[in-house]
Amino acid sequence: MKAGETAENYKLLVELGMGGRIIQDSEQYYRDYSHFYQVVKQTGVHWLVLDDQEYTSSDGNTWTASQKRDADWLEKTLERNAETRAAIKDVSCSTEMLGDKSFNTYMYTQETTAPVAAVSVVTLWVDPETSLPQQRHMKTLTGGQEIEATTRYEWLDTVELPSP
Repeated sequence: MKAGETAENYKLLVELGMGGRIIQDSEQYYRDYSHFYQVVKQTGVHWLVLDDQEYTSSDGNTWTASQKRDADWLEKTLERNAETRAAIKDVSCSTEMLGDKSFNTYMYTQETTAPVAAVSVVTLWVDPETSLPQQRHMKTLTGGQEIEATTRYEWLDTVELPSP
């Protein structure tokens, strides 16, 4: 699934957990794959990416240019994404209810070597009417640690990003 690479105007609500507790909540707003904004609730850090320029902010209003990405960052990211998709194995499909709606569910395992070696078990709930993801749960084992991430998708008409 290439939702992040081709989709526009969506919001991700991400909970990252370790040891059975949530360690990070974030909201991420994507106009497209190279124009997005993220705020981490626990730290208050705001992060904005506009093409190859990254910005940070402590309040979401005053921005500092923090890093210029390599000109080919997007192409390299898409290559890594393709490699990750190629590593998907043990796929099973079913249907499952989220709330009062039935979703197509895909469960699979993926192994990665970069940026770190990891094995993840992923469950993805996809709306059968729109073919858009609704939720993803990923349990990853890396470096002897287990990390869980739950991502909820909200599909929007437009996304307005902050202006630095």
